[in-house]
Amino acid sequence: MSYHGRFENQKQPGKPRKKKGKGLKIFLIVLAVLLVLIAAVAIWGISYYNKMMNKMNIVTLPKNTYSHTEATTAPTETEQTEATEETEATTVETTRPPMSADDIVNILVVGQAAREGEESHMADTSIVVSLNTYTGEVTLFSILRDTLVRPPDYRDTNGRNHSCSPIKFTTVYNLGYTWGGKENGTVDAMAFTNATLLTNFGVEVDYNIEISFESFIKLIDFMGGVDIELTEAEAKYLNDDDVWVTYDVEPGMQHLDGMAALCYARMRKAEGDSDSDIKRTGRQRQLIEALLGKIRNLSIPELQDVADELLPLITTTMTPSDIANLLLKALPLVKDLQINSHTIPMETTYWGGYKDIYGDGFEHSILEFDAGQNKKLIRAITEAEG
Repeated sequence: MSYHGRFENQKQPGKPRKKKGKGLKIFLIVLAVLLVLIAAVAIWGISYYNKMMNKMNIVTLPKNTYSHTEATTAPTETEQTEATEETEATTVETTRPPMSADDIVNILVVGQAAREGEESHMADTSIVVSLNTYTGEVTLFSILRDTLVRPPDYRDTNGRNHSCSPIKFTTVYNLGYTWGGKENGTVDAMAFTNATLLTNFGVEVDYNIEISFESFIKLIDFMGGVDIELTEAEAKYLNDDDVWVTYDVEPGMQHLDGMAALCYARMRKAEGDSDSDIKRTGRQRQLIEALLGKIRNLSIPELQDVADELLPLITTTMTPSDIANLLLKALPLVKDLQINSHTIPMETTYWGGYKDIYGDGFEHSILEFDAGQNKKLIRAITEAEG
């Protein structure tokens, strides 16, 4: 007769009793092992990330780089009413909060031509990269070198105060570098340039990046070159350069290596250029757009390889945590990122002329601009104002 129910598990002669909780113990052991493995992978990932990021030359700017942010003109009562009605209507239609300056990251990228050991650090190329994580857009602002700016008074990292007359923008970076000296040159170059951009154009720089031309060449070559569409005049200019361009190119889409790409980026006097600096900055933005196009199609391992090659070549104010936060915002946008281009000063807001700005008896070509109009137009993009 067989027994069931509560009698079934009674001890039978010659049959070992099952130990209670044995399955639970095994589960807990397996769970503990998995947690240890996950923790180990996380620690390795953090360690690897920090190791990669620490390859950069990271500098810290003074906290008082910006003494103030200029207030915009207060809206009229009618404008306030209209804005309130528009906000209420928007709130009904969607729960997404309105765009703010927190959705935008502004990075000043400077390409300087000094070789190792040279004291002069001219900003040959200066571009503000404004990433809008709300709209999924990146706006490239090429700063025109001949722009006549009025720098603010500045206290360098050595504690010395400086005042200067209006100067061309291209000399601002080098002036700050000279004040800082070998020890703090890059810090003062970045900080003084940031302050000048804020005072003249309302640009609030969040992060700075400096890359030398030699590093630029290495980056382009590491990525296998870049495809650029050349005009007949541009192709002729490159073919006439026997120092940087070692092969012949044709008008149309051409594959450029690092040295040829640099020559293309620095080109100022191709035949037919009505305004060499504007044409030149346009080429630089075209080159950056081509690079972004290549980067957005890279796999994760390929991106790691690029980062491993690029990071040691740059000096930046971005910390590893800054970069991690930016990547979390930017990576979901990469595939569909929309790229826009402008100049600083903004188009139609400046005019050319000649002035003896250095007191040397020679008149130099300059670009003057409408400061109020520029601040309004630029801050609408970089600070979500207006």
